[in-house]
Parts: sequence; C-alpha cells; structure tokens
Amino acid sequence: MDISRKRKVVFVVFVVIAIKLIIFFWASANFNFTAFPADDMLSIWDRWDSNAYKTIAQTGYNFVNITPDYWAFLSHFLPLYPFIIRMVAGLFRITLTQSGLFISFISIIAASIFLYKLAFSEFRSAKIAMLAVVAMNLYPASYFSIGLYAESLFLFLAIFSFYCLKKEYYFWCGVSGALAILTRFTGVVFIPVFAAYFVYQWKRSGFKVRSLYPFFLSLVGLAVYLGINKIYYGDYFYFFKETLSFNATKHLMFPFQETYWDLIAVFRDSNFWDQAFMMSRGWNALFTVAALGITAVGLYKINWVYSLFSLGSILMFASLSWGISNARYTFGVFPIFLVLARCNKKTLAILLPACGFGLLYFTYVYTSGAWAF
Repeated sequence: MDISRKRKVVFVVFVVIAIKLIIFFWASANFNFTAFPADDMLSIWDRWDSNAYKTIAQTGYNFVNITPDYWAFLSHFLPLYPFIIRMVAGLFRITLTQSGLFISFISIIAASIFLYKLAFSEFRSAKIAMLAVVAMNLYPASYFSIGLYAESLFLFLAIFSFYCLKKEYYFWCGVSGALAILTRFTGVVFIPVFAAYFVYQWKRSGFKVRSLYPFFLSLVGLAVYLGINKIYYGDYFYFFKETLSFNATKHLMFPFQETYWDLIAVFRDSNFWDQAFMMSRGWNALFTVAALGITAVGLYKINWVYSLFSLGSILMFASLSWGISNARYTFGVFPIFLVLARCNKKTLAILLPACGFGLLYFTYVYTSGAWAF
C-alpha cells in the first residue's frame, strides 16, 4: 500500500472515530444520571437485546438460571458475537459489557475501511468512497454500531466478504459470508447471492471450482447454527418453531404486508407524533420503504450482486411479522450506502444533514432506555 492510500485509510479511521465520539458524548450529555445513578457512560449503551448476547457469552445456550421463555428467546440470537465477547473479556480481563462495546467499535472501524476500499475499487473515486463511509456512519440507525449489538460485526463481515468477492479471493469471501450468517440470521441471503454469482461467472468465463467456495462455505455457516439449535433445543429449526418466548409472535407473511399497513397508520390519527407507535411500527415501515427505494435506484447505479444482496435482505425481514426492529435491520443493508454516495450534491446536501439529525434523535431515545428498534 502506497503512502497516499495509507493516508486515506487513516483519514477514514479519523472520520469514523470523530463521528462515534460525538454521538457517544451526545448521549452522555443528554442522559439524566441524577435520576438513574446506577448508570454510567457505558451502561447506557447496554440496552434491550444486549442482555441476550451477554447471557450467551456467559453460559452459552444452556438452560442455566433463566426462565424457559427466555431460554427459548436465546435461540433467535446467533453465536459469533457473544462468543467473541467472551473471548475478548477473558483475554483482556474486562467486563462483558466493555468487551461487547469494544468489539462493536473496532468492527465499525474495520467495516468503514473495507467499505471505502470496496467503493473505491468499484467507482475509482476517493470522493464517492468517502461519501459511502460517511453515509454509513451518519445513518440514523448507526448508533447500534456503538452499542452492545451485533450490527457492527455483521457489517464488517458482510462488506469484507464482498470485498473478497470483488478481488476474487473466493475462500475468504466464503469464510466471511459464513461468519456473517453466524452473526445475524439475515446473513443467509449470502447463500442465494453466492449461488447467483457462481452461475453468472460460469456463463461469463466458464466453470471454476474456486467460484463455488463462497456458496458452499456459507452453507457451512448455516449448518453450524442449525446444529446449535439441534444440540441445545432438540430441533434444527427450533428458533423458527418455538412458541414460548414473546418473539414467537413472529411468523411468515406476504412480503411488505405489515410494512404497508404500518405506513398507512403513520399518517392516521396523529400517530406520527406518538413516540411509542413510531418506535415500534411507524419508523420501521418508513426505514424499510426508504431502503427499498434506495435499492431500486441502485439497480442503475451499482453492480447487480450488491442490489441482489440488498433486495434479498429487505425481503427477508419484511416477510416476517412483528417487525419492531426492521429499522435496525436496514443498517445492515450496506449497498444502500454505495447508492447514496453516488447521489448528486443537492441531494446529499439534504440527505446527510437529515441523517445526522435523525442519528442524534434516535441515539437519545435509545440511550434513555426507551425502545428504539
């Protein structure tokens, strides 16, 4: 890597850290520590699903000192992030919370570096590459990249997998894709994406065994997760069949059915000003529609394989009921940031500040302890 490229990577790291520090201290400045003295600057990022990751990090999927419904709930969480949390906590002798936040922070920096590299290799423009990084880190749901959630790790693995695919490092592409599946279940979209890529390459340049590596390795990632369900719960598909936890309210439905009705409800009876409604339904519908719209625009702006990944990811979470986290899931649809980076100056002058204000607002809601996707 030449000096100029090293400087660009350093600049990417600087920009990401600057944005994260601003958001981190914004959250602390707006939290009422007097009313909640047990909290501190780190604990306000340890909310909601974070406890599930820490439980798995501590005791695995074992039925130990937890209720049956919570044990069933744990089946919906993939193992890689909590496994790394436990490893890092043991290695550096820090708490599980500190470990989870550290992993998220390092992962989003790594994700940003490889997004920059991927965008630059696609468009040969340092400006577009940097805009993609900024768009990802200003995205209104990107506060999860600071919190004790798997989003940062998933983004890094997904982006790195596509970077390796671009460079034709097929083995590492498949390994990263498999690990992404073991981080967030929406990662299973890698399987049809890699299959489609293999067929495309076969037709274009003939059969190459190497180009099958990503597909088969991603299947291994899925098999590991299904195996965990079989070992601990007695059924390969327990996470999808269980009826004990509150997450059992999720079920397959016609794609975008819930999104459609929630979108209509946003503009009825002043629901837009009802925070509880918007956080559980309204914003999730709006984020989903926005991600779908950006993906549609991307059909003409980015490589088809990225659009396929985006469309598959959105279709997956929009086909499940009770989409109270769909806004968060759109953050993992990283190709939308490549599309946004290719917008014209006037559009970006509106979108980026709007994203920044949205990020500040949702960060405030999340770190206050209220539900925010």
